[in-house]
Amino acid sequence: MEYLSLKGTINSAVKVISFRPYLVRFELKTTEQNYNCLVAKDALNFMYLAEESARIAIFGHFNKRHQLIVDKYHVKNVIQNFSVVR
Repeated sequence: MEYLSLKGTINSAVKVISFRPYLVRFELKTTEQNYNCLVAKDALNFMYLAEESARIAIFGHFNKRHQLIVDKYHVKNVIQNFSVVR
């Protein structure tokens, strides 16, 4: 299995594809091309962090349908308008 690391932006809305197992889909736009990505590991946390046009770095591999399966991710500038009330 060949792994790769990419940086880019989330180019589409983050959508839930399946509930059992929980599976999330989004499109990653890099400088070279666009990738269809799937997140299964820690998908609920990814749904909370990721939003459209957010910067993201991912590490993953391709499946048989040439979709990028994300094993690890880092979303930059996650919560911009976060306020704490005490």
